[in-house]
Amino acid sequence: MACFYFIFVLVIVPLFFQHPTDLVGSVQYIVQSIFQGIALPVLAYVANKVVMGQEKVLNATHDTVMEELALVKEELGLMKEERAAMHTLIKELHQRSVV
Repeated sequence: MACFYFIFVLVIVPLFFQHPTDLVGSVQYIVQSIFQGIALPVLAYVANKVVMGQEKVLNATHDTVMEELALVKEELGLMKEERAAMHTLIKELHQRSVV
C-alpha cells in the first residue's frame, strides 16, 4: 500500500507544477493521472485475486495427490503382504511336489 501512495504522489504532484497551455491539455493530463491512479490498485486487486485462485487450485491438487499417494502406499503394502504369502505358498507347493 505504501508503494501505491508513493506512485500516487508521483502522479499527482506534477499536476500542481504543470502549467498547461490550454484547457484540453490540462483535462487530458488530469484524466490520464486519474486513470493511472485508479488502474494501479485495480491491477493489484486483480493480480491478488488471480494468485489466490491459483493458490486454491494448487492446494486442492496437492491435497488430492497426497491422498492418492497414501492410497498407493497402502495398496503397495497389501501387495507386498500378498506377494510374501504367495512365495510361501509356492515354496510349500514346490516342497510337496518334490517329495
